[in-house]
Amino acid sequence: MRQNLLLLTIIGILLSCNQADKKTAGQEITTVAQLNDTIATNSEQQIIIAELKRLQAVFSTNDKEKVADIFSFPISNEKLGIYIDNDNFNEQLAKNNNRVTRSMFISFYQDISESLQIDQLNQLFKKLHVENLITKESLEHKAIIKTEPCYHFYGVKVENKLVTLTLGTNSNKGFKGKTVSEDEISENDSSICEYVIWWVFKFDGKQLQLKEISAAG
Repeated sequence: MRQNLLLLTIIGILLSCNQADKKTAGQEITTVAQLNDTIATNSEQQIIIAELKRLQAVFSTNDKEKVADIFSFPISNEKLGIYIDNDNFNEQLAKNNNRVTRSMFISFYQDISESLQIDQLNQLFKKLHVENLITKESLEHKAIIKTEPCYHFYGVKVENKLVTLTLGTNSNKGFKGKTVSEDEISENDSSICEYVIWWVFKFDGKQLQLKEISAAG
């Protein structure tokens, strides 16, 4: 009887140790998997950061040929949202079935760059430190000047393989302008100040490819 009890005790101890070993091994596998996921994510973020810096370098040149290389021409204007008061451009756009060609982009670059707010894209990269995306999914900045009725805002967000650059203007609620009558619009009214444009890029694992540009306001 004692021998049977001793045998059962030994078997119980062995089974307990075996279960503990399995649990420890499972925890180690989970830890390794989590570490691999973290490394992969950081690697992707590093590539995205490098790509954003590449775009920053291109936009900072304001060289129409280099900026044009970002786009895959011909491209539908529905994806670009270029609206400029230029009859020649609009006539060519109509002839090309609402598609923008590289030659059109270069020929009308000055007007197009204003429409797409490329100068403000340069400000975005100056205001936001894209290196911080290594630990964050989004960055934001508001450039509020007390004496100005409107302020600029900038943002970058990484989500689901999409990188969105956001820039626009909004009402400075703290602005104290001249007194206006009831039928006048104040300088910081939303109808004057509110505007936003989104540059959306798709990350294919190696590069950022322009997906679309849209605006509101």
